[in-house]
Amino acid sequence: MIFRRLLGDPDRSGQSRDAGLQAERTAMAWQRTALGVGGVSALLLHQTGGRLLGALPGLLGLLVALVLLVLTELRYEQTLRRVDAGETPSDAVPILVLACTVTGLAVSAIALITLSEVLG
Repeated sequence: MIFRRLLGDPDRSGQSRDAGLQAERTAMAWQRTALGVGGVSALLLHQTGGRLLGALPGLLGLLVALVLLVLTELRYEQTLRRVDAGETPSDAVPILVLACTVTGLAVSAIALITLSEVLG
């Protein structure tokens, strides 16, 4: 009782007080992920020295980062609509696709670094 008065009497009735803010924080986290993938991809492109085969992982990563930024905005809008309608906003497919892409980018980066050390 005392804590409720000190904390401003938070409503614990089960209704979400900031449903839109949760979706916004999630969207911002995905945007940071996309920017990270884009940054690593740009570094990969920089390290290739103009070789097309070496540039493919970096180009793919930049493309994925761009697509992820667009999908993040679409997902944010969809999540807000679902929450407003009282539906669940969860969907595992985009997370699985991103996890596979980031893993592939990391393996490509390790392979490129290893090959550049061996050949260089």
